[in-house]
Amino acid sequence: MRFLLIICLLALVQPASAQEERDTTWKQCPVYITDTVTANNFFLSARPCTIRVNRYNGDLKIVIEQKDQFLTLLFGEKKLRTNKYKIQTRADNRNEIVVKYSFRSGDQVSYVDVANGTVETWFDKEKQLWQIKVNGLIANLVDRTVTYYRVKADFNIL
Repeated sequence: MRFLLIICLLALVQPASAQEERDTTWKQCPVYITDTVTANNFFLSARPCTIRVNRYNGDLKIVIEQKDQFLTLLFGEKKLRTNKYKIQTRADNRNEIVVKYSFRSGDQVSYVDVANGTVETWFDKEKQLWQIKVNGLIANLVDRTVTYYRVKADFNIL
């Protein structure tokens, strides 16, 4: 009897598998992190990138990856909504978002917060896609000099 019950439960559980995570690969990278002095772009637009959408502690997380560098958007909500979010280093409000730039060099990893800016999200009904536009600024302090980097991204997700 137990064996029959276990077989029936396994048959019922089989179709209820976990949510499938999908990645989107773009042929050209939509992220631009440029130095304000030299206009040097760290994300190469001619190289492909991967956009991952998943959950982090129940909240929405979008990661754009190109080789060993990442741009991470941490929303404080479970779903996207049409809104203009303010970029903060620590998001306490529903209208605030955390954006981080990180990169790997050998065995070392560096994380840099995007200090200020905005992230706009809206749903395109015609294409049935979410449009996301990021405009921000990174301030990097090295010794006695401060270098500023512009962060721009314009992409869409399902």
